[in-house]
Amino acid sequence: MTTRQFQHEHATGETVRSRLRAAGLFMLSCDQDGKVVAGGKKHGDWLASLIEQPKIVHRGLARCTRSWVDRAEPVECPGVPGLWFIPIPVEHRRERTGYDVVCVPCEELLDAEQFVSLCQSASLDEMHARAALAALPPASSGDIRRLAVLAHGTLADDQRRREHEVVLDDVGRELGESYEEINLLYSITRNMTEVECPERFLHVTCEELLQQLPYAWVAAIVQDEQRDPSFRRARVAVAGTPGRTTQAVRELGQALLLRAEPGRSIITAPGLDGGLPGLDGTVIAQPIVNDGRVIGLLVAAEKCGSDPDASSMDIKLVCAAASHMEIFLENAGLYEDLNAMFLGTLESLTASIDAKDKYTCGHSRRVAMLTRQLAAASGCDSNTLHRMHIAGLVHDVGKIGVPERVLVKPGHLDEEEVEWIRRHPEMGHRILRDIPNFDDVLAGVMHHHERWDGGGYPAGLAGERIPLVARMIAIADAFDAMTSSRTYRQGMSRERVLAEMRRCAGTQFDPELIPIFVSLDFTEYDRMVEDHTAADGRAKAIQERAA
Repeated sequence: MTTRQFQHEHATGETVRSRLRAAGLFMLSCDQDGKVVAGGKKHGDWLASLIEQPKIVHRGLARCTRSWVDRAEPVECPGVPGLWFIPIPVEHRRERTGYDVVCVPCEELLDAEQFVSLCQSASLDEMHARAALAALPPASSGDIRRLAVLAHGTLADDQRRREHEVVLDDVGRELGESYEEINLLYSITRNMTEVECPERFLHVTCEELLQQLPYAWVAAIVQDEQRDPSFRRARVAVAGTPGRTTQAVRELGQALLLRAEPGRSIITAPGLDGGLPGLDGTVIAQPIVNDGRVIGLLVAAEKCGSDPDASSMDIKLVCAAASHMEIFLENAGLYEDLNAMFLGTLESLTASIDAKDKYTCGHSRRVAMLTRQLAAASGCDSNTLHRMHIAGLVHDVGKIGVPERVLVKPGHLDEEEVEWIRRHPEMGHRILRDIPNFDDVLAGVMHHHERWDGGGYPAGLAGERIPLVARMIAIADAFDAMTSSRTYRQGMSRERVLAEMRRCAGTQFDPELIPIFVSLDFTEYDRMVEDHTAADGRAKAIQERAA
């Protein structure tokens, strides 16, 4: 028995309603008393009018809901002779709030004495209504139990689909928030080599932080302990419009420093204990520490927008920026660590997908390396190489939404399973689309299964309409797929793979990129394959010993 459990009541999608309508059924939603709260009526839909408008139907629905209220699993019942209601309970926080009701007009409705009254109440011509009803897929009262099972199954599938979409949205949002932090830190570290001009570094950092935060201004107030322990001549860098002089900002810093402790954020707001006079909004101040002593503050002041409170993300970004101010002299090593952290996050995500099938273990890392290598041989700049690497790494992230039984199935896939696989570029795009400044990466994720001749998916793009990053990933992806073994075939030899790629130049692959690709040095690729093979062997040995 299906129970709808979405937080938003009566969340059945229009797709399900349309599918039911095409089958000659109609869905409406009602509260526990039988009052209709949502229907599927569209202009010109005679069946919607026939069911939703007549009061006799409403009375029948109310009567049925009274019979359902005490049942854990309410059963079908006729609202009027020949019109059956199949109830699917709707719950919110485990409490029943109403029903999605599948309405089944049966052949008996044509002979019911109420039929004329129904047509009149719905302002329908009786003859036309009879003809339209007779043209529906035939159903009788004896079919109701079977139709109820089908309806429950359809709505259960819809619920699973919606829950799946929620998971995808959550993953995308979390990745987006993580990328905001990583993007900020990356922007800061780009300037950390300018140690000869700390004032400029402080100012650029404040500008970068202001772009990420809904605050009126951001300031860094940093002392030289040996020369100025009182902060009277502290360096001040400001981004935004504080509406006060540099000296006033410096004095604000002095007031906040009286409360500063290493590792603890200071958060103030107007009207609250600890609020600062002359400031109209929330303030976050994060101590800048050196060798255990507070040497300055990074301040985000006067929050804008509808939410006046400092969010956890606001605090996190300010703390992160302050930490980088503390160690900006070590920026080169820090940048490498941050970049490695970002790539490691993506590698962990993609490795978890690849690991579902032992034959694809390491696939995403190898595709990323080959894509970067092809881009380098094609003359791309260093920033583009970095983006190509990321795109290659996450090109199959959408497979997180593909059932594992499909990913690991030995042998060839049936049509339904192939359709699941063909969805993964769009699911990957959906997961990553909330990450700022990821458009170039998204293009590779979405279109790496397009073909040069237009026969690919999901958009059927052809030639140079296919983004360059997608054309490069397609080549690297196909090379690794043909080289790797599967349960139903052995991997092809290097010579045969390269010959096949030459043959497909101009049909499947970009004909200008293939000559570049086949001339690459595959030493690093072979090393990666050996590493993955060795790791797989070690894992098997551990499993055998454990057994």
